Amino acid sequence: MGITVAVHSAKGGTGKTCISTNLAALLACEGYNVCLLDMDLKAPCLCTFFNKYPKWWLNEYLDGNCNIDSIMNEIGPQLGTKGHFVIGCSNPDITAVRKVSNVDRKWQANALKLLLAAKRSLFEKGIDVLILDTGPGIEFESVNAIAVADLVLSVMKPDKISYVCTEQLVKGVYMTLEKKCYLVENMSHKLPLELAKKEQIFGIPVIASIPCMCDIPHKNDTCIISLTYPDHIFTASVKKICQTIEEHILK
Repeated sequence: MGITVAVHSAKGGTGKTCISTNLAALLACEGYNVCLLDMDLKAPCLCTFFNKYPKWWLNEYLDGNCNIDSIMNEIGPQLGTKGHFVIGCSNPDITAVRKVSNVDRKWQANALKLLLAAKRSLFEKGIDVLILDTGPGIEFESVNAIAVADLVLSVMKPDKISYVCTEQLVKGVYMTLEKKCYLVENMSHKLPLELAKKEQIFGIPVIASIPCMCDIPHKNDTCIISLTYPDHIFTASVKKICQTIEEHILK
C-alpha cells in the first residue's frame, strides 16, 4: 500500500506547488512510482508548468464523467526518472473554475468518495506515493485532500500572518482530522542556521527551513530545480522532506 501526502498552506504564495513538483520528481528519481494531482481546482497550474493540456481533467473525474486512468499523464521518460511519474491536471479554464466555485454539498461529498476511490485504484496499479498539491486555506477540495492524506506537509512563511493562520489550521483542521503533520518553513529571510534551531512550531515538527532565494522563482519557471540543479540549497532542503516521506514508506 502506498502513502498519500497533502501539501497545504494557510495562505497562498508560500511555494507549495514548487515544493510539490520537486518532491515528486526527487522521489520518482529514487525509483518510487509517484502520482502528482493538482487539487487546487480554483487556481490550477500544473498543466501550465508541465505544458500538459489533456483530453480529460481531474474536474471531469470528480464530475463522474471518466475514470481516474483517463486523466493520468506519464512524464517520467521525458524527465529521466527511475520510477513512474504521472500527473493529473485540473482544468484552468475560467468556466471550469466558476463551476467548481458553485458546486453544492452533495457534489463535494461525492468528490470526496471519488478521491478515495482514486487513491485505492492508483495504489492497486503500483503507485507508491500520491502527492496532492492543494489550494490554500479551507476550500472544500483542500479539506477533502487533507482528509484522504496519510501525511500533511504544511508550508508556511515565517511571518506573523502566516504563523497565526497556520496555527488555526493546525488546531482546527489537521488535529481535528487526526492527521500526522509536518511543517516546512519557506522563503525565510533569517539565516538557515537560526531556522534549523526550531524543532517544532505549534507542537508540529519542522522538517525543513528554506531560506529566501531570489533565483528560485526564475528557475522554477523554466525547470524542475531539484533535477536541473542537484547541488542547490533548495534541492538539499527538498531532499530532507523526501527522507521524511521515505521513512513513512518503509515503516
